[in-house]
Amino acid sequence: MFRSRAAGAFSHEPACHDKNDRHTRSNNHSKTVTTVPVTTTENPVKVFGGDYRWVEYRENNTVTMPPNPRYQWEYKIKTELSTGNYMGTPVLQYKITNTGDYSEWIGDTLTHTRDGQITVTDLYYDASTYTFLGGTLTEIIKGRGKPVVDLSDYYRDHHREDKPAGEMGITPFGEMNITLTYQGIDPVTVPAGTYPAARKYVGSFREGTPVMFWVAPAVPVPVQYQFPNKYLDGIDPFQSYELKGWG
Repeated sequence: MFRSRAAGAFSHEPACHDKNDRHTRSNNHSKTVTTVPVTTTENPVKVFGGDYRWVEYRENNTVTMPPNPRYQWEYKIKTELSTGNYMGTPVLQYKITNTGDYSEWIGDTLTHTRDGQITVTDLYYDASTYTFLGGTLTEIIKGRGKPVVDLSDYYRDHHREDKPAGEMGITPFGEMNITLTYQGIDPVTVPAGTYPAARKYVGSFREGTPVMFWVAPAVPVPVQYQFPNKYLDGIDPFQSYELKGWG
């Protein structure tokens, strides 16, 4: 399985060993947008329109791995937010479950196991100060668990505005304190439906990676967000998160 080049990023590429790959499918996320006057929002920006307890996205990834053509793969990714107790401290817990197919070479045959790769990340934040307290990552391949990875050292000094990181790209998943530029109305269709009045905003992480959000009325989370992710292997890796549902 191809891994992120940046330690602790934990964004996954397809679980597939290179052997002059594979079934490929090109996907282009760019859109032609009519030029409109732009305005810059004041910090903090608001792309989250309300509270949520769970949200699920289709994570749509593309990358070029020479000499192979552009490759596309998807994950189902669900974040659940709850309250609890962590080592005696009341906490907000983010549980992120990432499910995707698992591909591997067996001899000269490339095999695929549907939903054969599951990654579960648990992150704990102090309920009163929102200070990060601890976290773990567990990976299950074809029903067999791998050793638990402690994420404490990485996330203790990480802020969601810093750079793309974690299964959701934005960790913890919530409002980012960055400046966004309004690009106008840009209708978008995602698994949750079509949003003809979606508003598009663009900005960047603090280290410079651009990020785009599509925000729709009455939806408490972005209906879509996208960014290139230079911390993944390959040429021009790009990630798009497309809303499936929330509650």
